[in-house]
Amino acid sequence: MNFLLIGFMGAGKTTIGRKLAKLLEYSFIDTDTEIEEDQGCSIADIFKYGGEECFRDMETRLLEKLKNVQNSVIATGGGIVLREQNQAMLQKIGKRVFLKVPQTELLQRLKNDRNRPLLNNKNPETVLKNMFAERSLLYEQAECIIETGQQSPKKIASDIIRKLCNED
Repeated sequence: MNFLLIGFMGAGKTTIGRKLAKLLEYSFIDTDTEIEEDQGCSIADIFKYGGEECFRDMETRLLEKLKNVQNSVIATGGGIVLREQNQAMLQKIGKRVFLKVPQTELLQRLKNDRNRPLLNNKNPETVLKNMFAERSLLYEQAECIIETGQQSPKKIASDIIRKLCNED
């Protein structure tokens, strides 16, 4: 079984994903890192030179490649759920876990982060509000929703295991 961490940028998908993979003794895959390594440049550069649509195409191609992985924790990019075909693939690849962070907390985490292409040169608060409106219902379709609050990554990873592994 695979676990796919979904949610907004800054939700802690990579940090929690690493902890979860370690606890389960699973492989860890970060889709953003995979794309950066494949392209030989940062996501910010991909957005700059190819645009968001180009990046979304790369995410879709990567999901195609991940269809056959097993026993992996996969941290996804925040916008991976925007395409219907990606939603369907995510569902086939494994159990989706939405790391739910309050909007105000996300804004605090991201307000000085200059490595987020979608937040650069714009009003981050407005951009995040629009993203919440656009993406929240898509994230809510996950098999598991974890309210992260101020908990440690290890505690959140343990909660995910308890919720999803006790189901089976």
